[in-house]
Amino acid sequence: MSDYTPLLDQDDDGDDSSPQPQRGSVDSSSSKWQFRYRRARTATSRFVNSRTKHWLILVLVVLDVAGILSDIFIALITCQLGVEDEPWVAPTRSALTVFSLALSCVFLVELGLSVFADGLAYLSSWFHRFDAAVIVISFGIDVLEHHSTAEEIASLIVIFRLWRVVKMVDEFSVEASEQAEELTGDLRKRIRDLETRNAALEAQVGSQQR
Repeated sequence: MSDYTPLLDQDDDGDDSSPQPQRGSVDSSSSKWQFRYRRARTATSRFVNSRTKHWLILVLVVLDVAGILSDIFIALITCQLGVEDEPWVAPTRSALTVFSLALSCVFLVELGLSVFADGLAYLSSWFHRFDAAVIVISFGIDVLEHHSTAEEIASLIVIFRLWRVVKMVDEFSVEASEQAEELTGDLRKRIRDLETRNAALEAQVGSQQR
């Protein structure tokens, strides 16, 4: 038939019919990832600045300090009594070393979450910078100690781990400051309520005098 029209009409210029990338879909995907990233940072910041996190880190720091003191106590007592070769000494100290390494991993994760939540602004404080250096160095020393028994490494571990005492004091101070802020907020709210009631009573007395 002369009036037959082909189903697929080809242009004379020979345009490429391959699909073109859609810019709108790319922008939409990028905005979704940005939204998820901001939401993840917000949730992480809420957690790392929460009271639950401070109490958790405080408990872990107390356990870490207890492990450090236990290891030092065992080393001193066994050396003084000459029982370093007792069968229970090596497994006990090895278990304390593994326990400390596990806590160092937890503190390293906590450091990463803090930097992720607050960005590089978290390291603007000298205390946070020094604490971050101690966490990273302690983690490396714990890994080395797990594969070595050099006395130099052991002494470095004691020095850096004792920083946890300062960290524990810092966690106590953070908790105390949060409680002080809550108490201040409650007092301000009560003062505003009393001022409102006082203003209402003054208005009522003035209306009655008239």
